Amino acid sequence: MPEETAGRARTGRATAPRVPRPVIWVVLLAAAAAVALAGLIATGAVVIGVGGIEPPAPRVWIAFIVACGLTIVSLSLRSLRWIFLLRRADTRIPIRDAYIGYFAGFSLLFVPLLLGEIAARARVNWQRGRVPVATTALVNVWERVLDVLALGLIASAGLYASGERLWWMWLAPVAIAVLSIGPVRKLAITLARTVVTRLVSIVMPSAAPAEHRLVCWNTWWVALSASVAAWLLPGLGFWLLTRTEGLPLSATAAEQVYASSAAFSGISLVPGGVLVAGSQMLAVVERSGVPVSTAVVIVLAARLATAGLSLLLGLVFVVVHLRSIAADSAVHFDDIADAYDVQIPESRRHALLDRKTTLMREVIEARHVGRIGLDVGCGQGAYVARMRRLGFDVRGIDASSGQVAYAGRNIGDPSLVQVGSVLDIPAADGTFDFLYIINVLHHLGSVDEQRRAFTELFRVLKPGGLLFVHEINTRNLLFRFYMGYVFPSLNCIDEGVERWLLPHRLSQYTDAAVVDVRYFTFLPDFVPRGIVQLFAPIERWLERSRWAPYSAHYMAVLVNGSPKASAGKA
Repeated sequence: MPEETAGRARTGRATAPRVPRPVIWVVLLAAAAAVALAGLIATGAVVIGVGGIEPPAPRVWIAFIVACGLTIVSLSLRSLRWIFLLRRADTRIPIRDAYIGYFAGFSLLFVPLLLGEIAARARVNWQRGRVPVATTALVNVWERVLDVLALGLIASAGLYASGERLWWMWLAPVAIAVLSIGPVRKLAITLARTVVTRLVSIVMPSAAPAEHRLVCWNTWWVALSASVAAWLLPGLGFWLLTRTEGLPLSATAAEQVYASSAAFSGISLVPGGVLVAGSQMLAVVERSGVPVSTAVVIVLAARLATAGLSLLLGLVFVVVHLRSIAADSAVHFDDIADAYDVQIPESRRHALLDRKTTLMREVIEARHVGRIGLDVGCGQGAYVARMRRLGFDVRGIDASSGQVAYAGRNIGDPSLVQVGSVLDIPAADGTFDFLYIINVLHHLGSVDEQRRAFTELFRVLKPGGLLFVHEINTRNLLFRFYMGYVFPSLNCIDEGVERWLLPHRLSQYTDAAVVDVRYFTFLPDFVPRGIVQLFAPIERWLERSRWAPYSAHYMAVLVNGSPKASAGKA
């Protein structure tokens, strides 16, 4: 969401970079291609008369397309869960590559014992992000455990709602209750880690995956909840297909039938549920009294809209993988330089520009420091230009040569900006009265690099000088989800590997005093200008209320050379 930002050190390229397409468009285009292929296969099955199939009514085709859409949404939720679990296994790769790795795994869906999914994902993850094979395998296995438990829970709830009482319906709830106990969950994941690591080592050496964050209570419940939500959707698609023929099957019963067949397929490790899921659904549909040919149409449509669509989507993403290069964070901001300024709506960028520079001017004048400053990670120079118009002698550096070139043109004086990194600022000790760094620190590759950055920033700052740290405030869980998963999927600025700095925990990066923290804006960047203006009074009230620490942005003010102090709010 940053409107001016820089990342890690970059190197130039001989050819003009191609701006990467937001990953959401890649997913949507791939999904559309997979749905089209599934439709062609279904049409072919009808034309050649598989199993005595008669041409279905238009309402069946409509339900089939809706069921495909529900499957796409389900797979998207599961892909977010996959990325979440990878991160909890201390694995950070650009979100674009994580999506490609996950969906490509479905290309080998019909290989037994999960070996196809694991092999495909492991290869793609290794090639695109050097993810250890054992890590991919462990996350894949744990993901399948979550799937089976979620499906079992849905099936159990359906049976309970229908009044049936079967002994096996209690297995999933009991297993979930047992795994909710921390030590038991840790034992299960440790056992899976040990087995996976040893099996992988037979084929190739691989670092043992990190497990300590996978075990956490929050990880468990977030992943399980996402699993339940994701698996409810294909069951809803199955119910819609049954309704096209007027079957007396309630939505709850349809969910139970679909979940039971899918759970049994998962437990038996049958590839893609072949000969298991379809036969179980067919038996239930036939008992409803419809002709065999009609039952075959419904079940075939359901299987094509789920397992078939997943396979086709996987094949499309294999092509995407083969025809695209892995994201390179080292040159990311050079790649997007040509499209950088359109990633955030112009009205929002200008509003933040005005707000942030006004806040800095107020603090600088109130504390009576000098007027020589440096914009660290100046991007395309908007803040340098604005601060100079306000009367400050500000220059800028950015690690991206492409961004520096744009900044020079936008400011009107290329000599005011130069290539430089926050980890190696091209200036002597004690040069500046103030520095500001806007949405840069979260792009650094590790906490250690972030600490080194603070050390370097204070090196070039005069004693008593001010450091303004502008960052995205992810203290709000909803906003953290948006910035971690939604924003990098919709835009090209962030890659989904950012390490967010919380305003109340800056002490883990520096011993310098945080003397002030300003919280501002609550509305996301995509909100239209008219709505922003309409809700502006409420937003200003929130900024003055006790809810201020949950805003979208913050500005922390640190003083060089003074002892630690509690952060205040002016």
